[in-house]
Amino acid sequence: MTRTDRAVPEHEAPLLELIGDVCGLLDIDELRHGLLDSLHRVLPSDYASLNDVGPTPDQIVTIMRPEAPELVPRWEQLAHENPILQHNLRTHDGRARRFSDLISQEELHELPLYKEVYAPLGVEHQLAFTLPASGERVLAVALSRGGEDYSDAQRDLVDRARPFLIQAYLNALAFESLRASRSENDATPAIESLRAAGLTRREAEVVRLVALGRSNQHVAAELGISDRTVGKHLEHSFRKLGVGDRSSAAGRVWALTGARAERP
Repeated sequence: MTRTDRAVPEHEAPLLELIGDVCGLLDIDELRHGLLDSLHRVLPSDYASLNDVGPTPDQIVTIMRPEAPELVPRWEQLAHENPILQHNLRTHDGRARRFSDLISQEELHELPLYKEVYAPLGVEHQLAFTLPASGERVLAVALSRGGEDYSDAQRDLVDRARPFLIQAYLNALAFESLRASRSENDATPAIESLRAAGLTRREAEVVRLVALGRSNQHVAAELGISDRTVGKHLEHSFRKLGVGDRSSAAGRVWALTGARAERP
């Protein structure tokens, strides 16, 4: 048996699943939702929330699953009592932490935040971490549930995945910035350059949009085709371009386009 033929150890499978699910997502909105979906599969939780916080008040995106809009106003007023948030602000350490790492259950139950927000939701345990991009941009994720606490192994899994998740976040922000700073005319990879690399016109149209950071759903809507068809075109395009994921495909597209643009 060769090294590449060896089965993945069972304890490594959730880590690889999480990294694999997220690292190819270039669209920032797709990354936010994809990260929550993958974390929920790997670390089953009653609630999952994400806050993508930029440098100004209008640059905050909040996602919560399932939603609990009736409790949001009290959460906003009392969030500063969260022991994990307090720890992060005090230490600037974004590694995964649980309530139980920082506070006893008795102390937790005394907090107004618990009585008015977590108790009505049935939440007794939380695991939270951050993905820093700069001093002014951070993505914070919290997983919450009743029943059993998150285990040491589950906390450690998040910490092992965290460097890869940070890189995925940085990649998505870079594509967001690139898409915002260049116009369609001078940033869009030329269809003919991609066709010269062996892609059909439709494959070129699909992979062009992916290189601009579009999600499969956005590509499908823009081209008037199904998500499944988008996936098939990407599968064929990846094979023809000699790549294995969205990020590598985007790099290959820009390399092909740049090489053509430099020719006299």
